[in-house]
Amino acid sequence: MENNYLALLYDLIAHPGRGLSRARDDKPWIFLVAVVILSGISIATGTTLFVSSFTGMGRIALFSNLFLVTVLLTLFWVINVGILHFFAEVWGKRGSVIDLFITLGLAMFPFVFVSPLSLLAEGLGGGRVFFQALFTIVLLLWCFLLALSAIREVYFSQTFEALLILLTPIILFMLLFIFLPLAYILLAILSLPL
Repeated sequence: MENNYLALLYDLIAHPGRGLSRARDDKPWIFLVAVVILSGISIATGTTLFVSSFTGMGRIALFSNLFLVTVLLTLFWVINVGILHFFAEVWGKRGSVIDLFITLGLAMFPFVFVSPLSLLAEGLGGGRVFFQALFTIVLLLWCFLLALSAIREVYFSQTFEALLILLTPIILFMLLFIFLPLAYILLAILSLPL
């Protein structure tokens, strides 16, 4: 079983489509839980290192939120799976929500590197903000590509269809945050006495 996890880890890094397809078929629950927990811990510690270098907050105070960050990341993952599965159904795609749950959980794998890269950026001294931003962009892009690949594998869709499923909730939330304040302003203007 341990060898299967190493092969899955290698495939996630070198051949994401094949790795996520294997995960969809094998359902590696222990590996999935480990990736999610390690991602949460890595994000919390990496962010703590970065933020504490610019603020007066002590690292101990921020590390105390480690459990909270891990729980919130897990909750975000579960909600994200539900939202993406809903929009996949809206766009006429059929797939298993459990398979999406597993593959999107494993798509968080790059976040495991947040903490080590934050330590590396911390050691760079003056250029740490630039390198921290660069590392963050690379990790977010890698996660986005893994999530795109996860949707492709679960719903057997083309790249454009998977991109449409992935971006639909983001676009709708952006439109909501743009038009909701405008609607309040318009409502306030229309309710003014003439």
